[in-house]
Amino acid sequence: MSSWKQRVAARFDAAAAAETYDAAARVQRLIAEDLAVRVSGLGLPDHPRVLEVGCGTGFLTAALVERLPEPHLTATDIAPAMVRATARLELPDVSTHVMDGENPDAPTERFDLVCTSLAAQWFADLPGAVEKLMRCVKPGGYLALATLGADTFHEWRAAARETGIDPFDRGYPTAGRLAEMMGEGAGVDELSPVVSSPSGHAFLRDLKSIGAHTRAEGQEPLTAGQLRRILRRLEAVDGQVYSTYHVLFGIRRKTPHGGEGA
Repeated sequence: MSSWKQRVAARFDAAAAAETYDAAARVQRLIAEDLAVRVSGLGLPDHPRVLEVGCGTGFLTAALVERLPEPHLTATDIAPAMVRATARLELPDVSTHVMDGENPDAPTERFDLVCTSLAAQWFADLPGAVEKLMRCVKPGGYLALATLGADTFHEWRAAARETGIDPFDRGYPTAGRLAEMMGEGAGVDELSPVVSSPSGHAFLRDLKSIGAHTRAEGQEPLTAGQLRRILRRLEAVDGQVYSTYHVLFGIRRKTPHGGEGA
């Protein structure tokens, strides 16, 4: 595991241990429930075998248990404290273990559904991870993910440019690019919820509370002065800070033996 990924895991570990995640993770809960609704309409068999990557504190895990027909669910996360938080929910027929979703230690062609909600944006190699996760899907099964898209936090980038600071591009995909990454037959939908925070510092505090404040690999830290200029610009209209989460939902069916993918 790279040193950067170790830092990502440590930040999420700290958020889970401090029990700050659930209160601040408004969008994460919303998107997990949305993804669960989408996969519940896929026509999975009764008692489907499900692998979840990046379970966090169990938002998607609980939603899948509620909406799928008595699933056998394996919930995984790179952060041990997140895995423990999900295990404490004591959901029926749910097992948990620590796993790096980019390098899954899961059996080949084992699962009717492999899914992940707002974890894939932390993958260093998203196309490579998609390929590896698809190997875990049974023929006729599905890979379903929700991840951040290219327009995420466009308000922050605009404020940076307007104050003479070059905004760092985290390289999140467009809908078309995600469809290419997922492969033939993949469908991608978009959703752009906007979250308001009472101040710029509250926005940053919420990111820290959910462990999502690790800089991208290669990203230089802002100086205190640069940060203050961006926050003042964000607060300039009415004191509130508005943040758009550009969320991409991608679903791909693995071609059944002797048939065509949907």
